[in-house]
Amino acid sequence: MTRSWLIGAVESYRNAVERGQQRLLDAQHEACIGWWSAFAPAYPMSQGDLERRLDDTLLVGANLLQAQADTQRDWMLLTERWLSEVNRDVQARLDAASDDSPSLHPLRHAWQVGSLSGSALSKVSRQVGHFAATSLSSTPLRAACDARRVWKRQKA
Repeated sequence: MTRSWLIGAVESYRNAVERGQQRLLDAQHEACIGWWSAFAPAYPMSQGDLERRLDDTLLVGANLLQAQADTQRDWMLLTERWLSEVNRDVQARLDAASDDSPSLHPLRHAWQVGSLSGSALSKVSRQVGHFAATSLSSTPLRAACDARRVWKRQKA
């Protein structure tokens, strides 16, 4: 591994951290505004205002979870890319060395299999994690909408 690769990796990580912090700060800012507005003296509230405040509060919570999930996904993508680069470098070195030493052929093939399976597993886990976080973050909002729909049907 060269020094320039390490410098690029650290720079990529720093950029991902900055993006994640900005997303989280934006979501926290929305949360503070939404939660503070819940204390605003607007009583008595109409049914629509009450529902809107409830939805806004739930949406803010979903945004906070999503910001964290997106940051984690960015870090996983960086890790995948870094591992892929390391695997390519090691594979190239093994390819070059195995021409002179046939005993390295099994190691080279094992490294290829390990690299491909590790890459596939990493992609699957990232996708599953992102799907789960996205579904989890929107669950409270869907539950509130479903509860409101049932409540309105019972009321009617």
